[in-house]
Amino acid sequence: MSSEKNWKIFLGPILLLVVSFLIYLLRYPLWWAIIFVEQIFVMLILSYGAVLILALFLLKYDSKSSLILFKKTRYVWVLVGLIFALLYLGLWYLFSFVLGSRFEITAFPNLTGYEAYVVYSLPLAFILYLVFTVFGAFAEEVAYRGYVQTRVSSRFGYILGIFVATLFFSLQHIHIFQPNWIVEFFQTQFVHVMFFGIFIGYLFFKSRENIWSVFAFHAVINIFSVTIPIVVTAAFPFVNQLVTAASFILIIAILRVIKI
Repeated sequence: MSSEKNWKIFLGPILLLVVSFLIYLLRYPLWWAIIFVEQIFVMLILSYGAVLILALFLLKYDSKSSLILFKKTRYVWVLVGLIFALLYLGLWYLFSFVLGSRFEITAFPNLTGYEAYVVYSLPLAFILYLVFTVFGAFAEEVAYRGYVQTRVSSRFGYILGIFVATLFFSLQHIHIFQPNWIVEFFQTQFVHVMFFGIFIGYLFFKSRENIWSVFAFHAVINIFSVTIPIVVTAAFPFVNQLVTAASFILIIAILRVIKI
């Protein structure tokens, strides 16, 4: 293969990331212009809908068939994805407790913070955001594991495929282009997103590119992050990053030794 053709492997992933950033740039100026339904539902669903459509188009264009991705329905791996999501959450809270973090139980569901998204009903805004978290998980997995990881892995091997997919997946979480927000993202969220991407990329590889396994893991984590009525206050700086890294490293080690 020529170096030019190798380089072209990355054109689709770069296009996907650029389009995601352009959508973010358009999304926020329009945010408050939508007043006839809950704004968050319209903006976020449309944003990820556009990403999903582009990813499916690139899959069709590059591999000549986007349906192959959805035919791998070995349901035992869906169960594995669900189990590992619960295992990760259990380990995260356990490690946080051991390291002295403070736990506060809130009302279920905790609607605090959703007030800014409401036009008609606070519970409706919450439900629509919950729908988005599941849809967003599906769109991201099709885009970054289903397309980017398989595309790069087909030429350069699964390790680089996981790395590139994780990098692009992490960067697309930068959706507010303000220096202070970007700095805060790298200080607070980046470790979680990177380790999340590495684990889920390895799960995708281990499950023989079963998109439903990674979607199950991603959806459960998203649902818990939105609905779980527990507020954790870290005992010291960067404890959350440490706990996140330790939890993901442990479940990667467990996933590595299981055989299905």
